[in-house]
Amino acid sequence: MKNWKLSKQWPQAPIGLLMLFAGATNILTGSKISQLGAAYRALSRLGPFGTLSRDLSLGTLGNGVQVLLGAGMLIVGVALFWRLRSAWAFAILVLLAALTVDWARHSPVSTLIAPGASLAALILWQKRFAVQSLAGAYLMSFLGLAAVLAYGILGSLLLGAEFHPPILDLATAVYFTVTSITTAGSNIYPVTADAKFFVVGLIVAGLSTFMTTVVATLGPLLSNQLKISLIRKKASPSQEREP
Repeated sequence: MKNWKLSKQWPQAPIGLLMLFAGATNILTGSKISQLGAAYRALSRLGPFGTLSRDLSLGTLGNGVQVLLGAGMLIVGVALFWRLRSAWAFAILVLLAALTVDWARHSPVSTLIAPGASLAALILWQKRFAVQSLAGAYLMSFLGLAAVLAYGILGSLLLGAEFHPPILDLATAVYFTVTSITTAGSNIYPVTADAKFFVVGLIVAGLSTFMTTVVATLGPLLSNQLKISLIRKKASPSQEREP
């Protein structure tokens, strides 16, 4: 009985645990623990966002993209235990982005092992993640969109002085983030290298999340419609033979 129960958890449980480990590693690597004291002191003053952005920068929180991807790995790692197809799709996206970021930053090879092994395992056992769930797809889409929005709003506030005109309040940060993710464009543009890299990362993350959301959400719907159509086609000849 125990062996049967263990077999039911293969391979989603080991892959999920590997994703959790990769996410935790990414967060710890991207975070700058030594600078959290400075961040706390600046936040404790509760000054205007314009003043706050001069005291802090996105670098104070470490590599924001790496931390964001690590958090995504943790969320997706838990969802993989249910063998959701939408979780598999999001996991592939997050892992590819994480490996690209780590490679571009010339990270140690040790930081690439867990994400690389997770990606290889997901591709090898992709047929095991075939559970189509609209609820799961909607949940993954919501969490992905919420993570991108949080990253965009927080980053634009911290880098507010590096835009023209400066981003000094929450409403402007929300407006800039939404227009950047949707590529609608706005009258606010980055003027420093850090701000430009931040905007590029935000746009790529937003478009990737949107595309994955569309595939993960429409996939189950189209699959169900196809099944219904096939059932009707099979049933129609038998109905025609009836007197």
